[in-house]
Amino acid sequence: MSITAGTLFEHTKLPLATWFQATFLIALGKKGISAMDLMRKIGVSCNAVWRMKNKIMPTTMEREDEKPLAGLVQV
Repeated sequence: MSITAGTLFEHTKLPLATWFQATFLIALGKKGISAMDLMRKIGVSCNAVWRMKNKIMPTTMEREDEKPLAGLVQV
């Protein structure tokens, strides 16, 4: 059994550091980040970036849907 079993990192050939960097860059931008820009910043192929984004984006949406902001929120 792998430490990444049951996660979005399961069966990946990319280093986890690359995944973490991509996740950070996707979450950092208010409007997200384009696949081409992400490809340039983390140094992987366009196909790899598309697969990563397609795994990361739904996961972040699930998290936000699960725990909406409550109380006093300042913007």
